[in-house]
Amino acid sequence: MDKQLIVISLLILFSFIPNAALAQMAMGPIADANAGVSSPGSEGMPDTDSVYQAAVVKNAKQGKRSIPYIQSLIALGMHYNRVNKFADASKSLKQALKIIDAGALKPAPNAERKPERVVEKHESNGVVSAQIVRTPYPYEETLQELLPQLVTAELGTNELDLAENNLKRLLKITGANPVADKLSLASAYSSYAEIMRKRHRPKDAAMYQKKVDEINASFKPL
Repeated sequence: MDKQLIVISLLILFSFIPNAALAQMAMGPIADANAGVSSPGSEGMPDTDSVYQAAVVKNAKQGKRSIPYIQSLIALGMHYNRVNKFADASKSLKQALKIIDAGALKPAPNAERKPERVVEKHESNGVVSAQIVRTPYPYEETLQELLPQLVTAELGTNELDLAENNLKRLLKITGANPVADKLSLASAYSSYAEIMRKRHRPKDAAMYQKKVDEINASFKPL
């Protein structure tokens, strides 16, 4: 090889926020004080309702249309889903969705969206560094985080029609970052498969699960 290609840095200005990271962002110092306590299936996250509820109260002081308040509601809903309190999760997540739909976050016009790009820097020693630069799209990416959680809650309460309606909405949301969009699509198809299983339609469930598997297989390791 004439040159050695080494990816030495990854810069993400904004990305599809993982569940634990979103919860940590909403919780702030409250989560830090409880770092030793974990929720089932979520290492390092607190497992008491009161901790998340306190974060909601704290962030409400910044305004009930503020991003921290919306994030704390989503984090509370995620927590309820983790501990199988699906009715409570649905209530919290629907409250966050109502605030967003009232205009707290605005969709990005298609003409203004910029796809993620890779910026390479060639060093004198033949090493190439690469940075992935992404532009933030709060409305689209927040809904891509919120709606799958709401669907999970509605599946847990067996509200299949509501879950399907929210899946249809999720499928209409397209951001400018292909990884986030593919993850969102896989989540939607996975939930559709679950709906089909609950409706005793195994062939349809298998069809949607196949779509999930195909998306997962399309991701290539670095």
